[in-house]
Amino acid sequence: MRLKASINIFGLLAAAVIGTVLFLIAFNRITIDTDIVRSLPTDDPVIADGIHLFEKNPIKDRIAIDIGSDSEDLARLVSAAEMVEARLIQSDLFAQVGTQPMQQGLTDLADQVVRNLPVLFTAGELQRQVTPLLTDEAIRQTLTRVRDELYQMDGIGQAAAMAADPLGLRHIVLARLAALNPAPGATIHRGRILSADRHHLLILATPAGSGTDTTLARTLAHFFQDMEKEVKQEFGSGITLTPTGAFRAALDNQTIIKRDVNRAILWATVGIGVLLLAAFSHPLVGLMALLPALAGTVMSFFVFSLIHDSIAIMVLGFGGAIISITVDHGIAYMLFVDSGGQQASREVRAVGLLAVLTSIGAFGVLAFSGFAVFEQLGLFTAMGIGFSFLFVHTVFPRLLRSYPQGAPPARRHFSRFVDRLASTGKAGLAVAVVTAVVLAVFIRPHFDTDLKAMNSVSRETRSADDLMTRVWGDIFSSVYLMTEADDLNSLQEKNDRLLEYLDTEIHAGSIETAVTPSLFFPGSVARADNFRAWRQFWTDGRIREISGKFIREGASLGFTYSAFAPFLQMLAAAPPDPTGIPERVQPLLGISKDKGDGRWRQVTRITPRRLFDSQRFYSRMSDICAVFDPALFSERMGQLLFGTFMKMFLIIGISLILLLMVFFADAGLLATAMLPLAFAFVCTLGSLGLMGRPLDIPSLMLSVIILGMGVDYSLFMVRGYQRYQRFDHPHFSVVRTAIFMAAASTLVGFAVLIGADHNLLKSAGLISFFGIGYCLVGALLILPPLLNRRFERPPADPGDIARRYRNMEPYPRMFARFKLRMDPLFGELGTLVPKKIDIANILDVGCGYGVPACWMADRYPGAIIRGIDPDPERVRVAALALGNRGRIVRGSAPDLPSMDVLLDLVIMLDMSHYLQDWELERTLTCIQERLLPAGRLVIRSVLPPSGRPHWTWRLEHAKLNINGQKACYRKPAALRAILEKCGFKVLSSRLSGRREDMVWHVAMPI
Repeated sequence: MRLKASINIFGLLAAAVIGTVLFLIAFNRITIDTDIVRSLPTDDPVIADGIHLFEKNPIKDRIAIDIGSDSEDLARLVSAAEMVEARLIQSDLFAQVGTQPMQQGLTDLADQVVRNLPVLFTAGELQRQVTPLLTDEAIRQTLTRVRDELYQMDGIGQAAAMAADPLGLRHIVLARLAALNPAPGATIHRGRILSADRHHLLILATPAGSGTDTTLARTLAHFFQDMEKEVKQEFGSGITLTPTGAFRAALDNQTIIKRDVNRAILWATVGIGVLLLAAFSHPLVGLMALLPALAGTVMSFFVFSLIHDSIAIMVLGFGGAIISITVDHGIAYMLFVDSGGQQASREVRAVGLLAVLTSIGAFGVLAFSGFAVFEQLGLFTAMGIGFSFLFVHTVFPRLLRSYPQGAPPARRHFSRFVDRLASTGKAGLAVAVVTAVVLAVFIRPHFDTDLKAMNSVSRETRSADDLMTRVWGDIFSSVYLMTEADDLNSLQEKNDRLLEYLDTEIHAGSIETAVTPSLFFPGSVARADNFRAWRQFWTDGRIREISGKFIREGASLGFTYSAFAPFLQMLAAAPPDPTGIPERVQPLLGISKDKGDGRWRQVTRITPRRLFDSQRFYSRMSDICAVFDPALFSERMGQLLFGTFMKMFLIIGISLILLLMVFFADAGLLATAMLPLAFAFVCTLGSLGLMGRPLDIPSLMLSVIILGMGVDYSLFMVRGYQRYQRFDHPHFSVVRTAIFMAAASTLVGFAVLIGADHNLLKSAGLISFFGIGYCLVGALLILPPLLNRRFERPPADPGDIARRYRNMEPYPRMFARFKLRMDPLFGELGTLVPKKIDIANILDVGCGYGVPACWMADRYPGAIIRGIDPDPERVRVAALALGNRGRIVRGSAPDLPSMDVLLDLVIMLDMSHYLQDWELERTLTCIQERLLPAGRLVIRSVLPPSGRPHWTWRLEHAKLNINGQKACYRKPAALRAILEKCGFKVLSSRLSGRREDMVWHVAMPI
């Protein structure tokens, strides 16, 4: 085929420049969001609590650095840790480094504990933990240990602590901090946490910015890479440096998904390009088919940037897939052009409009998912599909100023392959049924809603996390509680209540002992209760008894009576004055003040035990604090996802069925069109079951998309049959090739995602590849034999006019049905046309959809019906309905088509008001010349509106204004005069219909 100046080069360059400018504007306006957590729904309180706690937890950005050694060389390990800490401090990248603040906090906490012992014990703790310390033997051992420590250590602070607390009650209180120990057996060595095997030191550091800030994360990654090299150079390969924290996951997600995005767009474009070159006879024509998809994507990106400030990076990850999704209309358009079609836009619009609406609806319903990232994906893709469709029918025709010249090219091997695949008939149908039955056996619906599937990390990050878990314990299975208040005193009051609840759970055996600030700094109520218990425990008799024991046992060990005076005085003294929580102690107890909203928050880590009940624990705790329980969070997320997407699936399914009922207006055809979709869902679930893959979050999300996209191929096939009525129609072959090309290009886009490193993109690619692929197979194997049987089987009653329209598109079918039932035309026309049945030639001027022509064909079995109409769609439908009984051509009065026969009958129904007087006179003159002497002209004309016009008049008037036409209504006398002027004798005139707003004229040539 030879193209002759078919491409508007200037228009193409203008479109490219405009597209580039819009893309750059959008790119500069919008930010790319890599935080997947923000996409989670917050309607459910469990999920809202988890997200809130994660966002406000001050330690979420903390970095843990493991310094490991392959041998028990503690000196070298400490030296390496000292060097690492020095580099961390020198870098200015961290707001806090090391455990020195923790040590300072412990010192301050110990001082506070000694001064506040009377308010730090409950009645039960005094009986269980203090009473055993009051025996003679226990006091002797305690004082002996204190004496030995005083001999070994020089410091007035130690002596003062002994005097204030000779029983060592402070150690009982400070032992409550044991739950903060990151791992069993870990100890503090020279201000650092040492693992039980003495092969690892843990350094904690808080970055100066947010750990999820990918710019900072990239800087931190480079810093740790350089420092790791420096450590190895200084201490050898036996010392390892392993940093972990949120910065690694944030950077990995961005790096991985960007790499996947670039690879997906590149290979999807290359793959689609190869497909286009294989399907088209001219390479440039194939590449032009990409333009609507690219233009639609750019326009969608631009409009999206005007609506939103940020876009999730996962949405961009679908860029290659979205291009392949929206490429189908460009492919169909160019296939019609490549086949020599002169009305490519009209054919694509007629066959593909319903598919566009269903695809937009399927993606648009994601806006109600409750997931921000999928709401963005739905909006972005729906707009991309819509803009692509608009580009095809507005801009594209102007870029192709003329069509390929010469005869249509020979069918390519690609098209023949598609036609052969769709022609397998009953054999193909049997293969599809057997495949569905076999795969149905493997359906194992299992839902996996683990949020880890929504993030991906590198192999190195996964290894680092495994090391931290193995050495320092799995903190990810812990439950976290966060209390909040406007001031520190209110926070202490809340923590008092929290401690009561937790004590109950601890005694019930559902959780391990937890650390809360109220254990060391009780609120006013708890202070009063504890001091009351203290006074009840330390009765005057017990004080005298303990004083005697201290004097007796102390004297034998060299202590004077005054050495214990501060403690003995405290036993009977007034309660200590309330003190706030020292600033250096607050981080140790998980307390912080938010710099943004100024609220005080405290985070408590809970370790569940065997009897732990997640739902009961949440119900009890949620009224005073936010709760994040990973197990309950995942369970509730699964329930929410399943419920939400089942609801969405039902909504889009019902909407799709209603939409198809409107467009098909045929329950049988609707059921047939849905069969490939049912086949695809069965086979997809079976394939996933065969692979052992569960239905994860992306699978649930994309099930709605597959429903809307996959049905497109069925709709193209059914609309193709409705439009062309037979399988071997040349245009129908183009439609089938377009179906295959659209599906293949979409499969290329999703197949690329199967190889993605990001879990979410990989899962999305897999489920979409299976779903779309099986939808294509179902459309090509299941539909043709079923539709062939319906569309190509001759009607049982050829005389039934309505059955001539049974397999056509809904509008002409419904038009014919209502025309036959509601219009008085056919009841009246029978009395006006000749009774004899030997009429040979009939002309219908302005035949419309051909219903009166079919009526004539039924009334006069031997007649040849000729019709003329200016609208190509009405000509096409009328020609299909009339079949071999005549010929319908495109044209308009007064330019009637030439004929080599004279006419027995001419009808002009409801169209004379579209003609001006001179046009009507010229038309009637031409008809008069072609009528046999005994021929008849039957006209039904529309009368001018009188009084208050009917609503149909207003509708007709609006239509005429839109088309730029002017109606020329005539009274019966005026039309009669024109007929006589043109050589007709009017035989009769009569009003038509109940409204009497139309009039019949029957005339014959003079």
